[in-house]
Amino acid sequence: MTSKVYWLKAQRKKYDKSESLVIKFDELLDKVGLKSVINEGDLVAIKVHLGVIGGYRAIRPQFIRRVVDYVKSANGKPFLTDTWGVGHLQDAYYNGLSHATVGAPLIPANGIKENFYTVVKLDKYFQLEEVKVAGNVYDADVLVNFAHGKGHGSCGYGGVIKNLALGCTVPEIRRKIHGFEKLEDGVKRFQEGMVDIVKAVLSNKEGKAVHIAWLFDIVELCDCAPFGMVPFVPDIGILASTDIVAVEKASLDLINKAPPLPWSVADKYKLREGDNKFLRIHGKDPYIQVYAAEKAGLGSTEYELIEL
Repeated sequence: MTSKVYWLKAQRKKYDKSESLVIKFDELLDKVGLKSVINEGDLVAIKVHLGVIGGYRAIRPQFIRRVVDYVKSANGKPFLTDTWGVGHLQDAYYNGLSHATVGAPLIPANGIKENFYTVVKLDKYFQLEEVKVAGNVYDADVLVNFAHGKGHGSCGYGGVIKNLALGCTVPEIRRKIHGFEKLEDGVKRFQEGMVDIVKAVLSNKEGKAVHIAWLFDIVELCDCAPFGMVPFVPDIGILASTDIVAVEKASLDLINKAPPLPWSVADKYKLREGDNKFLRIHGKDPYIQVYAAEKAGLGSTEYELIEL
């Protein structure tokens, strides 16, 4: 089955406020049907990466504020969330994310000490039969998975799959899948473990989740890096779908098709248009997680890209 992926392109047709990506973002949220999955009074978890002090390539606050305001317009009750407990909120405040700036509270996904979770057992799985899902994400009525597309040292690419897999569980599970990296076929095991976690996270969100990929400032490492890097491809835009597999596949395909930028890691690895860029950089094929997620029944790698 072919899934629809909506693409708000970074390159706009004219210099006008109406073409601002911040303003046009509402159109993307309309197209993906976010309002249709929110009932009045629903608690809406907006899962982002809050960044760390020293880093500066994470999703900009005005885009997050736009999602918050949109959820409120649908009579939902939004909150921002991420893992790492209460300490991570200090990083968020330093980076300009607070109730004052985005219009919603920031709540640790799995509690202030990362010990609030719901156990989900999977009938079919790759590596993890049992997953501890972050309690505040599990308890939310709706999930907006708002991810920054960028590299990741363990799986090549960190997008909408990684945003849930490493951000909606507990330290014990994160350590367990990182431990897979030391085993034979470690890259495959790690990415399959991520898919198991995502399957658990979405287990009570059928028809109640939207996945958004923010493809700006595309750099080689995760937003948890306490320093900045030069983007190695041009800004692409924002993708959205109710199909996590389709939006991840479309994100990787667009990044790989994009021309490399000078003065970035593209120079070191001699990146070219059409390269599997994160495989070249990290030696790890990020498409493993995409096809594993499709095999797990989380979506389709066949997609129709609809430009806005």
